[in-house]
Amino acid sequence: MNDFKEFHPNNTSYTPATQNQPPTNRGLMILTVLLGLLAAGMAVVGYMKYKDFKQTEQTLESEKEALLNDLNELKVNYDTLSTENDELKQEVQEAKTKVEQLIEELQKVKKADAAIIAKYRKQIAYFRKQRDKLLRTVDSLKQANQVLALQKDSLNQELVQTKEYSEKVAEENQKLAEQVQQAQTLIPANIVTDGVRIRSNGKVVVTTRKWRTQQLRVCMVMPANPVAPKGTKTVYVQVVNPAGKVIGNKDVINVDGEEVITSASKEFDYNGQNTDVCVFVVPQDRKAEILKGNYLINIYMDGKKTGTANFHLK
Repeated sequence: MNDFKEFHPNNTSYTPATQNQPPTNRGLMILTVLLGLLAAGMAVVGYMKYKDFKQTEQTLESEKEALLNDLNELKVNYDTLSTENDELKQEVQEAKTKVEQLIEELQKVKKADAAIIAKYRKQIAYFRKQRDKLLRTVDSLKQANQVLALQKDSLNQELVQTKEYSEKVAEENQKLAEQVQQAQTLIPANIVTDGVRIRSNGKVVVTTRKWRTQQLRVCMVMPANPVAPKGTKTVYVQVVNPAGKVIGNKDVINVDGEEVITSASKEFDYNGQNTDVCVFVVPQDRKAEILKGNYLINIYMDGKKTGTANFHLK
């Protein structure tokens, strides 16, 4: 029994059999797990970065397409800007050309980045401002042209009204002048035509027989007319025989723009009172001109026909 030492828990001379054994595989497994988790984390981070990159790339491409749409819209805006002003036309054409160049440049960009997007955004903002400015200028010109057109229409209307008024006044003046002229015209009254013979002593003998008639005497009364001009006047007589021929000296006068053959004329003094006037018509060929039948007598003064009468020879 003395060969065995008493066991005591605090006895330091006792050493467990496991204290001096090598590490197990458990530590390796933990390390492997940790390394796996680290690799997985890095893969996740890489994937997220790749995903963010793709998303950014898609966003930039979408913005590029939006910029192209904006540029095309600007081009259409410039196409629809119409003006008659040559200087504005040139500005619109230059702006449109630059926008078309920007469209071509942007279409050639394979991969858009933030700098390119910012550059074209700035360009689009500039051309939008220029478009708005040109729109305001064009609108202002249109409004000014509309005002000018209204003023022109108003002026034309006033000119038309003035012309119509002038024409009306001229027409009224013409009518008034015609009325005055008509009022001044001496209309012969009591027109009497006789066949006459002139005796050797100068006495005039009236006859109704054609074979006794040497001349025709046409007498009339020029009436009193206070508005008719006074002075020396001339009355013309046209005698048309039954054969339709004008007899007498056949002087030609102008009546209302037409030539008229007359038979005889007589000058007389007119003082505004009733004035008796007689005109003697001497046939050039008595036998050929003095015929049996009805005669037409026409009276002319101051280029107008002023009276007419009939006469008969047996």
